[in-house]
Amino acid sequence: MVAVAGRQTAYFTGGDGEPLVFLHGGGIVEGVDCFSPLAEQFRFIAPQTPGFDRTELRPPIGGIDELVEHNARLLDEIGVGSFALVGHSLGGWVAASFAAAHPERVRSLVIAAPYGMDAPLANTRAMSSEELYGALTSDPTIFEGRLPAGEDAEFDAARALEGASMGGFVPGPFDPQLPAKLASLAMPLLLQWGEDDRIVPVAHLPLWEAALPAAEVVRYPGVGHLLFWEHRPAVDALAEFASR
Repeated sequence: MVAVAGRQTAYFTGGDGEPLVFLHGGGIVEGVDCFSPLAEQFRFIAPQTPGFDRTELRPPIGGIDELVEHNARLLDEIGVGSFALVGHSLGGWVAASFAAAHPERVRSLVIAAPYGMDAPLANTRAMSSEELYGALTSDPTIFEGRLPAGEDAEFDAARALEGASMGGFVPGPFDPQLPAKLASLAMPLLLQWGEDDRIVPVAHLPLWEAALPAAEVVRYPGVGHLLFWEHRPAVDALAEFASR
């Protein structure tokens, strides 16, 4: 835990190498265990967005620029200057926005199955919990021991708080300002996508490729939205890219 402008903020960390920062998506139930191999090579840091885990929501984050600056101040507080940056799903959009605002701090950028472009998304709000977790991945073992067996008011309240948090800074089904942000990115960049993604379908990828023509691209056949949790080679690929 660290105080960021008075806000108690949680982050996961491990390892002693060069810093690698991971920005999570719109859910954190799956945890960060899949990234434990990164701690053998990097100083791994995973901030938890206001309203997620033990990071205080109040006052609410009012927009993406505010969230970017919260993360920048958090990294200042823990002594991280420049770093490799990785973002997944909603966190991919946040990572791209961070890199556009602070390019001098981002040595390399990995964006995985990101939100943000004007293309159809899964309507997760219309899904039941069972439908949502089934759409996130075809590997149910990812959620073993992480989902309640029955009614769980505390679990439901945590998910509702996450939803309230995102309601404060997510602009809608896409970010109209994103293409201009992407046009400014000049650091080494990797795009990763699971071809069986049912949340942010791989049909979004051509839009990102067009906006980032210099990016390296890796597609994973048979892999869903939770590509890092489903497919260890995706973790290895981001490690290899970030270590160059």
